[in-house]
Amino acid sequence: MANQKKAQVMSQVFIFILAAAIFILILTYGYKAIAGFGQRSEQVALVEFQTELEGAVKSISLDYGSVKKVELTLPTKYTELCFVDLEREPSEEFEQIHPRMYESWVSRTQNVFLTPMEESPINVGKIYVGQSGYLCLPIAGGKITLRLEGLGDRAGITQWQQ
Repeated sequence: MANQKKAQVMSQVFIFILAAAIFILILTYGYKAIAGFGQRSEQVALVEFQTELEGAVKSISLDYGSVKKVELTLPTKYTELCFVDLEREPSEEFEQIHPRMYESWVSRTQNVFLTPMEESPINVGKIYVGQSGYLCLPIAGGKITLRLEGLGDRAGITQWQQ
């Protein structure tokens, strides 16, 4: 009889350990899945931002003199949005402020940058951002409002003034 009680206690301990291990595995899997959803939602938001900005620039570029207010949403991790005019020579002032972005401007591969800088290039087409050749705007709470103006062959970009 004593051996039966020992066997029951041992099997209960084994079942408890097995249940604890399964519980830990489920928690780990759940955490990884939720973290993955967060990353994917940021990627989707970034792709939506890029698509919306590209579409707005293309639609306004050829419509000379028209003005459009564009409200864009980004993941909250981004703090600044910069545009550069690829037809202008890169400025040394911009190199001092944003050296990595400057390299992309020199190579003429990217004309829209986010801080912290993303590795994927964003090129929205021909833009004009003023005499300096670049425009950097702060992003507040994951939202930014731009003023796009059709210039015939490109879009002029400034910040929307209230």
